[in-house]
Amino acid sequence: MEKLEIREYLKRLHDLFFNIFVKGNKDKENTFKREDLINILSPGRVNIIGEHTDYNLGLSINTAINKYIFMAGFKNKKGYVEIFSKNLGNSGKFSLDNITFDKNTGWMNYIKGVLKEYIKHGYKIGGFDIVIDSNLPIGAGMSSSASLEVGVATFIEELFNLKVGIKEKVKFCNSAENNFVGVNCGLMDQFSVVYGKENYVIYLNFKDLSYEYIPFDLKEKLILVINSKEERNLADTGYNERRKECDDAVKLISKMIKDKNIRSLSDVSLSMMYKLENKIPEKLFKRVRHVVTENNRVLLSKDYLIEESIEKLGQVLFESHNSLRHDYEVSTEKLDCLVDEMSKIKGVYGGRLMGAGFGGSVISIVDKSEIDIIKDIISSKFIKKFNAVPDFIECLFSDGTRKVEFESI
Repeated sequence: MEKLEIREYLKRLHDLFFNIFVKGNKDKENTFKREDLINILSPGRVNIIGEHTDYNLGLSINTAINKYIFMAGFKNKKGYVEIFSKNLGNSGKFSLDNITFDKNTGWMNYIKGVLKEYIKHGYKIGGFDIVIDSNLPIGAGMSSSASLEVGVATFIEELFNLKVGIKEKVKFCNSAENNFVGVNCGLMDQFSVVYGKENYVIYLNFKDLSYEYIPFDLKEKLILVINSKEERNLADTGYNERRKECDDAVKLISKMIKDKNIRSLSDVSLSMMYKLENKIPEKLFKRVRHVVTENNRVLLSKDYLIEESIEKLGQVLFESHNSLRHDYEVSTEKLDCLVDEMSKIKGVYGGRLMGAGFGGSVISIVDKSEIDIIKDIISSKFIKKFNAVPDFIECLFSDGTRKVEFESI
Protein backbone atom coordinates (compact mmCIF):
# COMPACT_ATOMS: atom_id res chain seq x y z
CA MET A 1 0.00 0.00 0.00
CA GLU A 2 1.41 3.36 -1.01
CA LYS A 3 2.42 5.88 1.64
CA LEU A 4 0.12 8.49 0.11
CA GLU A 5 -2.89 6.21 0.56
CA ILE A 6 -1.95 5.51 4.20
CA ARG A 7 -1.59 9.25 4.77
CA GLU A 8 -5.07 9.87 3.32
CA TYR A 9 -6.62 7.26 5.62
CA LEU A 10 -4.97 8.81 8.66
CA LYS A 11 -5.89 12.35 7.63
CA ARG A 12 -9.54 11.32 7.39
CA LEU A 13 -9.29 9.66 10.80
CA HIS A 14 -7.77 12.80 12.31
CA ASP A 15 -10.59 14.92 10.88
CA LEU A 16 -13.11 12.40 12.20
CA PHE A 17 -11.53 12.41 15.65
CA PHE A 18 -11.79 16.21 15.75
CA ASN A 19 -15.45 16.20 14.67
CA ILE A 20 -16.49 13.50 17.15
CA PHE A 21 -14.36 14.16 20.23
CA VAL A 22 -13.16 17.76 20.01
CA LYS A 23 -15.51 19.99 18.03
CA GLY A 24 -17.90 21.99 20.20
CA ASN A 25 -15.61 21.91 23.22
CA LYS A 26 -13.78 25.25 23.21
CA ASP A 27 -11.06 24.12 25.61
CA LYS A 28 -10.32 21.04 23.50
CA GLU A 29 -10.49 22.96 20.24
CA ASN A 30 -7.86 25.39 21.48
CA THR A 31 -5.46 22.65 22.60
CA PHE A 32 -6.08 19.96 19.96
CA LYS A 33 -3.01 19.07 17.91
CA ARG A 34 -3.07 16.51 15.15
CA GLU A 35 0.50 15.48 16.01
CA ASP A 36 -0.55 14.44 19.53
CA LEU A 37 -2.70 11.59 18.23
CA ILE A 38 -1.32 8.06 18.42
CA ASN A 39 -1.58 6.46 14.96
CA ILE A 40 -1.47 2.69 14.52
CA LEU A 41 -1.24 0.65 11.32
CA SER A 42 -2.24 -2.97 11.92
CA PRO A 43 -2.08 -5.41 8.98
CA GLY A 44 -4.09 -8.47 8.15
CA ARG A 45 -2.32 -11.73 7.41
CA VAL A 46 -2.21 -14.51 4.89
CA ASN A 47 -1.30 -18.07 5.69
CA ILE A 48 0.64 -19.51 2.76
CA ILE A 49 0.52 -23.08 4.08
CA GLY A 50 -0.16 -24.83 7.38
CA GLU A 51 -3.87 -24.64 8.14
CA HIS A 52 -5.32 -25.79 11.47
CA THR A 53 -1.80 -26.66 12.60
CA ASP A 54 -1.39 -23.81 15.09
CA TYR A 55 -3.54 -25.18 17.90
CA ASN A 56 -2.10 -28.63 17.10
CA LEU A 57 1.41 -27.27 17.87
CA GLY A 58 2.59 -27.83 14.32
CA LEU A 59 4.12 -25.71 11.56
CA SER A 60 3.02 -22.95 9.22
CA ILE A 61 4.34 -20.38 6.76
CA ASN A 62 2.54 -17.06 7.03
CA THR A 63 3.03 -13.30 7.05
CA ALA A 64 1.36 -9.90 7.31
CA ILE A 65 -0.08 -8.20 4.23
CA ASN A 66 -0.60 -4.63 3.05
CA LYS A 67 -4.28 -4.43 4.00
CA TYR A 68 -4.77 -2.63 7.28
CA ILE A 69 -6.86 -1.50 10.20
CA PHE A 70 -6.04 2.16 10.88
CA MET A 71 -6.38 3.71 14.34
CA ALA A 72 -5.97 7.20 15.75
CA GLY A 73 -6.73 8.30 19.29
CA PHE A 74 -5.68 9.86 22.56
CA LYS A 75 -6.37 9.90 26.30
CA ASN A 76 -9.65 11.34 27.53
CA LYS A 77 -8.61 11.51 31.22
CA LYS A 78 -11.79 9.68 32.21
CA GLY A 79 -12.52 6.12 33.25
CA TYR A 80 -14.15 5.03 30.03
CA VAL A 81 -13.28 4.12 26.46
CA GLU A 82 -15.17 5.63 23.55
CA ILE A 83 -14.80 4.17 20.06
CA PHE A 84 -16.04 5.05 16.60
CA SER A 85 -15.55 2.71 13.63
CA LYS A 86 -15.77 4.55 10.31
CA ASN A 87 -15.89 1.47 8.10
CA LEU A 88 -18.63 -0.14 10.21
CA GLY A 89 -20.46 3.13 10.91
CA ASN A 90 -20.75 2.07 14.53
CA SER A 91 -19.76 3.47 17.91
CA GLY A 92 -19.61 2.37 21.52
CA LYS A 93 -18.63 3.39 25.00
CA PHE A 94 -17.78 1.34 28.07
CA SER A 95 -16.23 1.77 31.51
CA LEU A 96 -12.83 0.33 32.35
CA ASP A 97 -14.20 -0.54 35.79
CA ASN A 98 -16.71 -3.00 34.38
CA ILE A 99 -15.55 -4.67 31.16
CA THR A 100 -18.16 -7.28 30.20
CA PHE A 101 -18.92 -9.27 27.06
CA ASP A 102 -21.86 -7.93 25.06
CA LYS A 103 -23.19 -10.15 22.27
CA ASN A 104 -24.92 -7.14 20.70
CA THR A 105 -21.63 -5.34 19.97
CA GLY A 106 -19.61 -8.19 18.46
CA TRP A 107 -16.55 -6.37 17.11
CA MET A 108 -16.12 -4.28 20.24
CA ASN A 109 -15.67 -7.40 22.36
CA TYR A 110 -12.26 -7.95 20.76
CA ILE A 111 -11.18 -4.53 22.05
CA LYS A 112 -12.67 -5.15 25.48
CA GLY A 113 -10.94 -8.52 25.70
CA VAL A 114 -7.51 -7.01 25.01
CA LEU A 115 -7.96 -4.25 27.59
CA LYS A 116 -9.16 -6.73 30.19
CA GLU A 117 -6.15 -8.96 29.51
CA TYR A 118 -3.68 -6.10 30.07
CA ILE A 119 -5.48 -4.95 33.21
CA LYS A 120 -5.50 -8.53 34.53
CA HIS A 121 -1.71 -8.63 34.16
CA GLY A 122 -1.27 -5.47 36.20
CA TYR A 123 -0.84 -2.84 33.49
CA LYS A 124 -2.29 0.61 34.23
CA ILE A 125 -4.68 1.80 31.55
CA GLY A 126 -6.76 4.97 31.55
CA GLY A 127 -9.66 6.10 29.44
CA PHE A 128 -9.22 7.03 25.79
CA ASP A 129 -11.05 8.03 22.64
CA ILE A 130 -10.24 6.25 19.39
CA VAL A 131 -11.42 6.22 15.78
CA ILE A 132 -10.91 3.22 13.51
CA ASP A 133 -11.04 2.61 9.77
CA SER A 134 -10.05 -0.34 7.60
CA ASN A 135 -9.46 -1.62 4.10
CA LEU A 136 -9.02 -5.15 5.48
CA PRO A 137 -12.01 -7.36 4.62
CA ILE A 138 -13.95 -8.79 7.55
CA GLY A 139 -14.79 -12.50 7.60
CA ALA A 140 -12.52 -13.27 4.64
CA GLY A 141 -10.00 -15.40 6.53
CA MET A 142 -7.43 -12.58 6.67
CA SER A 143 -7.52 -12.20 10.45
CA SER A 144 -9.31 -8.90 10.86
CA SER A 145 -9.97 -9.88 14.49
CA ALA A 146 -6.26 -10.42 15.22
CA SER A 147 -5.43 -7.18 13.41
CA LEU A 148 -7.89 -5.31 15.63
CA GLU A 149 -6.61 -6.98 18.80
CA VAL A 150 -2.94 -6.36 18.10
CA GLY A 151 -3.69 -2.83 16.89
CA VAL A 152 -5.45 -1.96 20.14
CA ALA A 153 -2.69 -3.60 22.19
CA THR A 154 -0.03 -1.57 20.38
CA PHE A 155 -2.12 1.59 20.75
CA ILE A 156 -2.44 1.31 24.54
CA GLU A 157 1.24 0.36 24.88
CA GLU A 158 2.18 3.58 23.08
CA LEU A 159 -0.47 5.72 24.78
CA PHE A 160 0.31 4.63 28.34
CA ASN A 161 4.01 3.79 27.88
CA LEU A 162 3.53 0.12 28.73
CA LYS A 163 6.63 -2.06 28.52
CA VAL A 164 5.37 -5.36 27.16
CA GLY A 165 7.43 -8.08 25.48
CA ILE A 166 6.48 -8.81 21.89
CA LYS A 167 5.65 -12.47 22.56
CA GLU A 168 3.61 -11.42 25.60
CA LYS A 169 1.58 -9.16 23.34
CA VAL A 170 0.86 -12.10 21.04
CA LYS A 171 -0.25 -14.23 23.99
CA PHE A 172 -2.38 -11.48 25.57
CA CYS A 173 -4.25 -10.89 22.31
CA ASN A 174 -4.70 -14.60 21.72
CA SER A 175 -6.02 -15.05 25.27
CA ALA A 176 -8.48 -12.20 24.70
CA GLU A 177 -9.96 -14.00 21.70
CA ASN A 178 -9.94 -17.40 23.43
CA ASN A 179 -11.19 -16.45 26.87
CA PHE A 180 -13.23 -13.28 26.37
CA VAL A 181 -14.68 -13.59 22.86
CA GLY A 182 -14.91 -17.37 23.04
CA VAL A 183 -13.07 -18.46 19.88
CA ASN A 184 -10.42 -21.10 20.64
CA CYS A 185 -8.01 -19.93 17.94
CA GLY A 186 -4.32 -20.75 17.95
CA LEU A 187 -1.48 -18.23 17.99
CA MET A 188 -0.82 -17.96 14.26
CA ASP A 189 -3.03 -14.96 13.50
CA GLN A 190 -1.71 -12.72 16.25
CA PHE A 191 1.87 -13.87 15.66
CA SER A 192 1.72 -13.06 11.94
CA VAL A 193 0.22 -9.62 12.56
CA VAL A 194 2.94 -8.78 15.11
CA TYR A 195 5.97 -10.33 13.40
CA GLY A 196 5.24 -9.62 9.71
CA LYS A 197 8.15 -8.43 7.57
CA GLU A 198 8.03 -6.94 4.09
CA ASN A 199 9.31 -9.32 1.38
CA TYR A 200 9.57 -12.21 3.83
CA VAL A 201 7.35 -15.00 5.10
CA ILE A 202 7.53 -16.53 8.57
CA TYR A 203 8.28 -20.21 9.06
CA LEU A 204 6.77 -20.79 12.48
CA ASN A 205 6.85 -23.74 14.89
CA PHE A 206 3.94 -23.46 17.30
CA LYS A 207 5.40 -25.95 19.74
CA ASP A 208 7.89 -23.40 21.06
CA LEU A 209 7.07 -20.28 18.95
CA SER A 210 10.47 -20.49 17.31
CA TYR A 211 10.45 -18.85 13.89
CA GLU A 212 12.57 -18.10 10.87
CA TYR A 213 12.19 -15.43 8.19
CA ILE A 214 12.36 -16.81 4.65
CA PRO A 215 12.91 -14.36 1.76
CA PHE A 216 9.98 -14.33 -0.64
CA ASP A 217 10.22 -11.53 -3.18
CA LEU A 218 7.07 -11.82 -5.24
CA LYS A 219 8.70 -9.90 -8.13
CA GLU A 220 6.24 -10.17 -11.02
CA LYS A 221 3.75 -12.12 -8.94
CA LEU A 222 1.29 -11.22 -6.22
CA ILE A 223 -0.86 -12.91 -3.61
CA LEU A 224 -4.46 -13.11 -4.77
CA VAL A 225 -7.12 -13.70 -2.14
CA ILE A 226 -10.57 -14.45 -3.50
CA ASN A 227 -13.35 -13.85 -1.01
CA SER A 228 -16.33 -16.10 -1.63
CA LYS A 229 -18.36 -13.71 0.55
CA GLU A 230 -19.74 -16.79 2.24
CA GLU A 231 -19.74 -15.30 5.71
CA ARG A 232 -18.90 -17.25 8.83
CA ASN A 233 -18.36 -16.47 12.46
CA LEU A 234 -15.86 -18.87 14.03
CA ALA A 235 -17.79 -18.88 17.29
CA ASP A 236 -20.83 -20.21 15.41
CA THR A 237 -19.17 -22.75 13.09
CA GLY A 238 -17.56 -26.16 13.56
CA TYR A 239 -14.20 -24.59 14.42
CA ASN A 240 -14.37 -25.35 18.14
CA GLU A 241 -15.67 -28.82 17.29
CA ARG A 242 -12.56 -29.50 15.17
CA ARG A 243 -10.36 -28.48 18.07
CA LYS A 244 -12.18 -30.89 20.36
CA GLU A 245 -11.83 -33.71 17.82
CA CYS A 246 -8.08 -33.13 17.72
CA ASP A 247 -7.87 -33.14 21.52
CA ASP A 248 -9.90 -36.35 21.62
CA ALA A 249 -7.58 -37.96 19.05
CA VAL A 250 -4.47 -37.02 21.06
CA LYS A 251 -5.88 -38.60 24.22
CA LEU A 252 -6.89 -41.74 22.37
CA ILE A 253 -3.55 -42.17 20.57
CA SER A 254 -1.50 -41.48 23.69
CA LYS A 255 -3.47 -44.08 25.62
CA MET A 256 -3.40 -46.60 22.78
CA ILE A 257 0.35 -46.57 22.22
CA LYS A 258 1.14 -45.90 25.89
CA ASP A 259 3.29 -42.86 25.14
CA LYS A 260 2.79 -39.79 27.33
CA ASN A 261 5.02 -37.77 24.98
CA ILE A 262 2.15 -37.59 22.49
CA ARG A 263 0.79 -34.23 23.64
CA SER A 264 -0.44 -32.93 20.29
CA LEU A 265 -1.17 -34.29 16.83
CA SER A 266 2.15 -32.80 15.69
CA ASP A 267 3.89 -35.42 17.84
CA VAL A 268 2.45 -38.09 15.55
CA SER A 269 4.86 -39.14 12.79
CA LEU A 270 3.82 -40.17 9.28
CA SER A 271 4.69 -43.81 9.96
CA MET A 272 2.73 -43.77 13.23
CA MET A 273 -0.24 -42.18 11.46
CA TYR A 274 -0.45 -44.97 8.85
CA LYS A 275 -0.50 -47.58 11.64
CA LEU A 276 -3.50 -45.85 13.23
CA GLU A 277 -5.80 -46.39 10.26
CA ASN A 278 -8.76 -48.62 11.14
CA LYS A 279 -7.67 -48.55 14.80
CA ILE A 280 -9.31 -45.26 15.79
CA PRO A 281 -12.69 -43.85 14.66
CA GLU A 282 -12.63 -42.85 10.99
CA LYS A 283 -13.52 -39.21 11.67
CA LEU A 284 -10.67 -38.81 14.15
CA PHE A 285 -8.23 -40.56 11.81
CA LYS A 286 -9.08 -38.10 9.05
CA ARG A 287 -8.38 -35.18 11.37
CA VAL A 288 -5.05 -36.75 12.35
CA ARG A 289 -4.15 -37.37 8.71
CA HIS A 290 -4.75 -33.75 7.79
CA VAL A 291 -2.59 -32.35 10.57
CA VAL A 292 0.30 -34.79 10.09
CA THR A 293 0.40 -34.42 6.31
CA GLU A 294 -0.10 -30.65 6.51
CA ASN A 295 2.99 -30.33 8.69
CA ASN A 296 4.87 -32.33 6.07
CA ARG A 297 3.57 -29.99 3.35
CA VAL A 298 4.90 -27.01 5.31
CA LEU A 299 8.36 -28.58 5.39
CA LEU A 300 8.22 -29.20 1.63
CA SER A 301 7.02 -25.63 1.04
CA LYS A 302 9.93 -24.22 3.03
CA ASP A 303 12.34 -26.09 0.76
CA TYR A 304 10.53 -24.90 -2.38
CA LEU A 305 10.61 -21.28 -1.20
CA ILE A 306 14.34 -21.50 -0.58
CA GLU A 307 14.76 -23.05 -4.05
CA GLU A 308 12.45 -20.34 -5.49
CA SER A 309 10.37 -23.10 -7.09
CA ILE A 310 6.93 -21.47 -7.20
CA GLU A 311 5.49 -24.21 -9.44
CA LYS A 312 6.24 -26.90 -6.84
CA LEU A 313 4.95 -24.66 -4.05
CA GLY A 314 1.72 -24.16 -5.99
CA GLN A 315 1.16 -27.90 -6.27
CA VAL A 316 1.53 -28.24 -2.50
CA LEU A 317 -1.14 -25.57 -2.02
CA PHE A 318 -3.59 -27.59 -4.13
CA GLU A 319 -2.76 -30.69 -2.08
CA SER A 320 -3.40 -28.75 1.12
CA HIS A 321 -6.86 -27.79 -0.10
CA ASN A 322 -7.73 -31.38 -0.92
CA SER A 323 -6.78 -32.36 2.62
CA LEU A 324 -8.84 -29.53 4.13
CA ARG A 325 -11.72 -30.52 1.88
CA HIS A 326 -11.76 -34.27 2.44
CA ASP A 327 -9.92 -34.98 5.72
CA TYR A 328 -10.59 -31.90 7.83
CA GLU A 329 -13.96 -31.22 6.18
CA VAL A 330 -13.93 -27.44 6.58
CA SER A 331 -14.39 -26.46 2.95
CA THR A 332 -17.63 -25.47 1.20
CA GLU A 333 -19.02 -25.80 -2.30
CA LYS A 334 -18.07 -22.21 -3.12
CA LEU A 335 -14.50 -22.56 -1.88
CA ASP A 336 -14.09 -25.85 -3.76
CA CYS A 337 -15.38 -24.21 -6.93
CA LEU A 338 -12.88 -21.36 -6.67
CA VAL A 339 -9.92 -23.71 -6.14
CA ASP A 340 -11.04 -26.10 -8.89
CA GLU A 341 -11.36 -23.27 -11.40
CA MET A 342 -8.05 -21.70 -10.39
CA SER A 343 -6.31 -25.01 -11.08
CA LYS A 344 -7.25 -24.71 -14.77
CA ILE A 345 -5.89 -21.20 -15.42
CA LYS A 346 -2.50 -20.16 -16.79
CA GLY A 347 -0.46 -17.95 -14.49
CA VAL A 348 -1.89 -19.48 -11.29
CA TYR A 349 0.42 -21.19 -8.81
CA GLY A 350 -1.71 -23.18 -6.42
CA GLY A 351 -4.83 -22.42 -4.47
CA ARG A 352 -6.47 -23.47 -1.25
CA LEU A 353 -8.95 -22.27 1.31
CA MET A 354 -7.33 -19.94 3.79
CA GLY A 355 -8.26 -19.55 7.42
CA ALA A 356 -10.59 -21.74 9.41
CA GLY A 357 -12.83 -22.56 6.47
CA PHE A 358 -16.63 -22.86 6.62
CA GLY A 359 -16.67 -19.93 4.17
CA GLY A 360 -14.31 -17.04 3.67
CA SER A 361 -11.55 -17.03 1.06
CA VAL A 362 -9.04 -18.94 -0.98
CA ILE A 363 -5.40 -17.90 -1.48
CA SER A 364 -3.28 -18.23 -4.58
CA ILE A 365 -0.03 -16.93 -6.05
CA VAL A 366 -0.53 -15.47 -9.53
CA ASP A 367 1.34 -13.67 -12.29
CA LYS A 368 0.60 -9.95 -12.27
CA SER A 369 0.41 -10.00 -16.07
CA GLU A 370 -2.49 -12.49 -15.96
CA ILE A 371 -4.49 -10.92 -13.15
CA ASP A 372 -7.26 -9.37 -15.27
CA ILE A 373 -7.81 -12.57 -17.23
CA ILE A 374 -7.87 -14.61 -14.01
CA LYS A 375 -10.47 -12.31 -12.47
CA ASP A 376 -12.66 -12.42 -15.58
CA ILE A 377 -12.60 -16.22 -15.80
CA ILE A 378 -13.29 -16.78 -12.10
CA SER A 379 -16.03 -14.13 -11.95
CA SER A 380 -17.79 -15.60 -14.98
CA LYS A 381 -17.72 -19.16 -13.58
CA PHE A 382 -18.76 -18.09 -10.08
CA ILE A 383 -21.65 -15.91 -11.26
CA LYS A 384 -22.94 -18.68 -13.50
CA LYS A 385 -22.90 -21.24 -10.69
CA PHE A 386 -23.85 -19.17 -7.63
CA ASN A 387 -25.36 -15.96 -9.03
CA ALA A 388 -22.87 -13.99 -6.93
CA VAL A 389 -19.64 -12.07 -7.55
CA PRO A 390 -16.56 -12.86 -5.44
CA ASP A 391 -14.20 -10.15 -4.21
CA PHE A 392 -10.60 -10.13 -5.43
CA ILE A 393 -7.97 -8.83 -3.02
CA GLU A 394 -4.45 -8.27 -4.38
CA CYS A 395 -1.81 -8.38 -1.65
CA LEU A 396 1.87 -7.87 -1.03
CA PHE A 397 3.77 -8.69 2.15
CA SER A 398 4.00 -6.07 4.91
CA ASP A 399 5.72 -5.25 8.15
CA GLY A 400 3.76 -6.03 11.32
CA THR A 401 1.62 -3.72 13.48
CA ARG A 402 3.35 -0.45 14.20
CA LYS A 403 2.98 3.13 15.34
CA VAL A 404 3.32 5.65 12.51
CA GLU A 405 4.06 9.35 12.66
CA PHE A 406 1.71 11.26 10.39
CA GLU A 407 4.34 13.80 9.39
CA SER A 408 6.81 11.11 8.35
CA ILE A 409 4.48 9.44 5.85
